Amino acid sequence: MKRSHLFAALFFATAIITTSCDKDDDNNNTTPSATDRNFMTSVAYANVNEIDFAQLALTKSANDSVKNFAQMMITDHTNAKTALDSLGSRYAISLPAGIDSAHSAMKTQLMALSGYGFDTAYMNGQINDHNATISLFQNEVNSGNNSDIKNYATRNLPNLQMHKQHADSVRASLD
Repeated sequence: MKRSHLFAALFFATAIITTSCDKDDDNNNTTPSATDRNFMTSVAYANVNEIDFAQLALTKSANDSVKNFAQMMITDHTNAKTALDSLGSRYAISLPAGIDSAHSAMKTQLMALSGYGFDTAYMNGQINDHNATISLFQNEVNSGNNSDIKNYATRNLPNLQMHKQHADSVRASLD
């Protein structure tokens, strides 16, 4: 009889220890927080804005450095958009597919420019947008709740930092 009590006590203790020591894996399956959702919406806009403006740069710029940068933006932000869209689908979050209103107004202004004026305005916009996007990603890495979304931010942040450095370099070469 003592043996069955001992076995039951050990089984019970093991169950409690296993449960209490179990890593909080809810991060992988938690519903994204408001911070996560806002991040995803903002990043969806950023990806679409980058792709849209880069396509414009390919047609408006005569500068090879600007065109090469624009092509890199299309490639990298299309890949980032695809990965983000997959996360949106996984968590049933509807993400925007068009540019935001602020960038729509900027695009109208850019379309009226050409040559050096276009190139400098486009590259200045890229520097500003990448600064804002880097901050957005750093905030998600530091404050996000859902590990899948935080991992997306962590994976893509170095690429954004490289884009910013490249934009700085291209902008400097225009002067």
